[in-house]
Amino acid sequence: MDTKLRKSKPFTAWLCCFLAVSIITGLFITGLSALAQFNGSVDALKAPFTDYKRSIAFKERTGNYFRELFYLVAYPSTDPHRKEGTIKYLDNEGENLIYYAVNKDSGLLVKNIEGDLPQISGAEMMPDLPAGYKYYWHFDGKKVWVIEDGQPVDVERLDSGYRNIIPGEYTDKTAELVNSEVFMAVKDTLVKNPYGHSQYFMEQQFMRVLGWTYIALLVLGISLLIYAIIKRREKREFDRKLASWSGKIWLEVKIVLSLLVLGLAVAVGFSPNYSGGYSFAFEWVCGIVLVSGFTLIGLWWFYLMLVDLIFNGKSFFTHNSINSLLTWYRKYESRYSWQKSMLNRAYLLVAVEAVMALMSVMFLLAAINGSGELALLAALLIAGAGIYLIYRYLKRYDETLSDLGKLMDHVELVKNGDMKTRLEVPADSNVYPAAQNLNSIQEGIGIAVAEKIKSERMKIDLITNVSHDLKTPLTSIISYVELLNREEGLPEQASDYVKILSQKSERLKNIIQDLFDLSKANSENITLDMEQLDLARLIKQTLADMEESINGSGLTFRLNIPDGPVYIVSDGKKLYRVWENLITNALKYSLSGTRVYIDLTADGESAWAAIKNTANYEMSFSADEILQRFARGDASRTSEGSGLGLPIAQSFTQICGGRFNIKIDGDLFKVELCFKQLDIT
Repeated sequence: MDTKLRKSKPFTAWLCCFLAVSIITGLFITGLSALAQFNGSVDALKAPFTDYKRSIAFKERTGNYFRELFYLVAYPSTDPHRKEGTIKYLDNEGENLIYYAVNKDSGLLVKNIEGDLPQISGAEMMPDLPAGYKYYWHFDGKKVWVIEDGQPVDVERLDSGYRNIIPGEYTDKTAELVNSEVFMAVKDTLVKNPYGHSQYFMEQQFMRVLGWTYIALLVLGISLLIYAIIKRREKREFDRKLASWSGKIWLEVKIVLSLLVLGLAVAVGFSPNYSGGYSFAFEWVCGIVLVSGFTLIGLWWFYLMLVDLIFNGKSFFTHNSINSLLTWYRKYESRYSWQKSMLNRAYLLVAVEAVMALMSVMFLLAAINGSGELALLAALLIAGAGIYLIYRYLKRYDETLSDLGKLMDHVELVKNGDMKTRLEVPADSNVYPAAQNLNSIQEGIGIAVAEKIKSERMKIDLITNVSHDLKTPLTSIISYVELLNREEGLPEQASDYVKILSQKSERLKNIIQDLFDLSKANSENITLDMEQLDLARLIKQTLADMEESINGSGLTFRLNIPDGPVYIVSDGKKLYRVWENLITNALKYSLSGTRVYIDLTADGESAWAAIKNTANYEMSFSADEILQRFARGDASRTSEGSGLGLPIAQSFTQICGGRFNIKIDGDLFKVELCFKQLDIT
């Protein structure tokens, strides 16, 4: 129930606005029409709120009756039915109307009173009338007089209300009507005729009801408008629903309906026509209602179009028959591959353009041969439609190229490691499916990379914690082994065991230290002391410190290092560890009797350092595999080593701002390091 009430609130607010605007607009149109009908006379607006006998409606009704009598006198007819019809028409008023009309030349006499009226001239003397008849019209053969309470009315005044009721034709035939007279008096207090339908009485009652109705409608309209203003947010919600509904209509249909509504409003016009028959006031109100109805239809139709334009924006214009046809065609071509769809679209455009060009030429020839303007208009419309299709195709082609460019740029972003930026293209784009697929791939790669990084961090944390925990017992073991070495009197066999324990514990200490250093480097939780240093001097110093091991290896080292300094910015201790690991690796895995080459070159921008040696085993691995932790080139593992030397060297090189690269060519093993050279002038 609550849901239904919430849904009905927007409609209620909108309905109140609809009724309020319709009522107020209808009343406004009524007022304008009344002013237009009576040449701007304010009496037209006062009519429902004043005495009926002073209203425009009463004067119009009296003028109609008097006109019937005057035409009967001025235009004698041999048709007896005309006279009878006029008498019957006037007698419906009963005692509300006294009339007398005579044409002595034709012998016509029409009256509903006894005897003859005394001859009078204008308003010089009052005719002998029954009591209660102080208002009358009198044509004395020269002029029409209107008498109210014994005084003649100046019918020529603009505010008299008689200017349009007493036309000039009344005096145009005075030369022919010298011997004619028309007189008509109206009762002061109008009464109902029990034997007929008194138009006076009915209009009097109708005007009273009309006045109160007007006031009630005005109060109701203002009240509803105030409520609609208070509930304007709810009304806006229903406007959105209306826009959603009207947005489904093609633009061409909207234009045709708008022109039709506008044409009907213009055709009906703002001035109602009335015949002056059954009831002037009633017919006038019916005419006003008709005009107001068509005006309101037009008003609310164009309001709907305005709401449609506001809420739907660009789609108000783009939702047309051509775009709908193109949308249908895109759904149809989605069954084919992208390449074939693009080709089919081009072929279809060529075929349609050819047909339209042929039709346009045919209509143009028909117009030249005299078929009229319609044929020429059809030729122009078809040609315009063809040009529009070419424009749409070229515009679509340009959008497709632009989206393809975005797609290629995004592929480049993904290749460079950007896994967060999404590719946004319109839903109706030709590359939209590819863009969505690429976004899905990008998202999947991003998730996989995040999981990989998380796993690596967990491994690093585990290694760091385990290495730290192993240090304490290992330190105790090494201490006790040293104590045993100092013990005198141990058996020879026990001394050998102690030496082996010392060697293995020392190796285990080095492995744990390597693990700890590698995990710290990879966790980026390491302190760096970046400074300016001479890379050539650092390499020479490392070789000097390891001279004893080098001399005992049987290997020959060949150096190609500049005599002058090669400055870089790095952490000297970490870089020393890198070269120590690289030289140690060469000493362990080089073929006996071969040469180890160490080169250092600089070009002013970069410093390149390399160490290469000939392996003493078959290298059946790749550069990426040898850089894996605990991976060793010697698959038989006959030599000592933890397999962490090269990964540590790589990690330390990278965190020190350099690049680390391994190349394998047969039995030649080469490691290259590159740093940005520091320019000191």
